[in-house]
Amino acid sequence: MNEFIPISIEHQNMLNNPNCNFSLYSPRMVVWEWKGGKLEIYKGEEKNKDKDDNKKKKKDESALGRLRDQSEKSYHQVKKFLDKKREVMKQYMESTERSGCKVFKFHVKSTSPFISGLGSGHPTETGMILDRNIGVPYIPASSIKGVMRFAHALNIANGRTEVPDSELEKYFGTTDEQKKEQKDKHRGQLMFFDAYPTTTPKLKMDIMNPHYGSYYQGGGKIQPVETETPVPIKFISVEEGLEFDFYCIFEPLQDEACNESEIKEMFRTAFEKVGFGGKTAIGYGRFKEVI
Repeated sequence: MNEFIPISIEHQNMLNNPNCNFSLYSPRMVVWEWKGGKLEIYKGEEKNKDKDDNKKKKKDESALGRLRDQSEKSYHQVKKFLDKKREVMKQYMESTERSGCKVFKFHVKSTSPFISGLGSGHPTETGMILDRNIGVPYIPASSIKGVMRFAHALNIANGRTEVPDSELEKYFGTTDEQKKEQKDKHRGQLMFFDAYPTTTPKLKMDIMNPHYGSYYQGGGKIQPVETETPVPIKFISVEEGLEFDFYCIFEPLQDEACNESEIKEMFRTAFEKVGFGGKTAIGYGRFKEVI
């Protein structure tokens, strides 16, 4: 097997430093191999980590396995940076409250694995959204706003199959598609922020097993059939039990009072029923509030 990493030795040495930012390491230090005359991501083979170990622990030498192992090295000092970010956010929210805005903070813990950015730009095509400065997985504010909008629609649906945009504008504002006249546009009364873990994240290998690969890839089959052989796809996710801080600011457009219970219920629905990140339809990305 002709294994190689197509970047210079100098860059490899720099990125292999234990203090290297994982967001720099992840998209670059992917191992490739020539296989059947084609260049492919190295899938590797599981090898005994210690032959003398009766439990025969396995070490995953695939490209994703190596990325996961590197995350453990890169994250050994990340807690102090997360603490600093929490302190900065705390000071900002205290200043915001003094200005008269209502601040909501939710300290939550994941109850299922979490993955954000699965399928994003990455050599393995199973990427993850990482903070560029700290290198940890996080949830962008834009994603949080989208989930909250859906959660609020569920809360006020009252049996309806569709909730009109006009009932969501109060909190989430209008878009160019919704309002043609500039005078009809306005911002939402809720402002969301990126959600960061408060403790050191731990990444793990996960797997999805699509059963109808040819059908989804447009292989000429009219209908999915049970005779296809599933091809497991590995990806990296965040282990459950990781704690996050979610922040939200209510800033009224006029002298409208803040409906605290409605906003809290919105977050509760998002945490427990909707989920954040990818694969939420099968239970990923669920959280519970930690008192």
